[in-house]
Amino acid sequence: MLRKVAEEQASNTLAIIAEEISHELYHGKHRSAFHGYSSEFKEYKAYQIGDNLKQVDWKLYGRTDKLFTKHFHDESNISAYFFLDLSSSMFFPREDLAKINKSIQMIAVLCKILQKQRDKFGILGISNELIWESPLSNTQGHLHEIYSQLEDLLKRESVEEISQLPSILSNKVSAIGQRKIVFILTDLLMNDKEYALFLQSLSEIKANKNTIKILHVWDQSERQQEFKPGNILQYKDIETNQVLSLPMEEWNQLQTKQQSIFIDQRINPLLSKGFQYHSLCVNESLFELIRQVI
Repeated sequence: MLRKVAEEQASNTLAIIAEEISHELYHGKHRSAFHGYSSEFKEYKAYQIGDNLKQVDWKLYGRTDKLFTKHFHDESNISAYFFLDLSSSMFFPREDLAKINKSIQMIAVLCKILQKQRDKFGILGISNELIWESPLSNTQGHLHEIYSQLEDLLKRESVEEISQLPSILSNKVSAIGQRKIVFILTDLLMNDKEYALFLQSLSEIKANKNTIKILHVWDQSERQQEFKPGNILQYKDIETNQVLSLPMEEWNQLQTKQQSIFIDQRINPLLSKGFQYHSLCVNESLFELIRQVI
């Protein structure tokens, strides 16, 4: 009985966060955060300030020199999948688990928004295996089951796991189907072989007329550290257990160089292939992170 009460209180924590953030974002607004797919055109409307620029018919603008937006039937009828990377690096920094905490909170808020729109959503949690997969649904009960499962993910004690996100994503291409929004929450810390498979899987998913949103989560301490002259930093790679000791100034210089390489080898390929990429520093507020995504 006590365990059941504790589990309900835990899931209520995410429920409260999701309700407050979603209400703050959309208080007084009536348009959807996400727009779905429809093959049935409804009408043109004259563009007004504040309209979504994605709905502007630019070809018509080229012919008439006037702005019109296209509208479709059942415009908000969508389904969304969330792929959550649960590799060891996502549980950094150890002091506050900021990356995984903010990732889980973002999923909770986005699921709440989708549920309010009566849109379906499902989640896959991936470490060295597919440890949890929920079906697509939009019921209140489904949402609270999501909250409960997300809380359980934070209690995982294993921290030395290399994510199988690329291979599992590859295996799920057919199951995802068509015309979905696919959110992928990850820190993009993969080796070259894994990343090549990751890109290939994303391309196949996009080819099925799906929208892909890469939510790249990172912590400020992974890029720069405050230091005093003579300070020595010891860094342990939590996926390989290798320990590196460097003067703090040299560490920051190394990180700056590595960040440039990371942008070139990991971020630029995503942008060049047309995937929607969001760089999310988890040191920002949850409200600001969600605003960047929607």
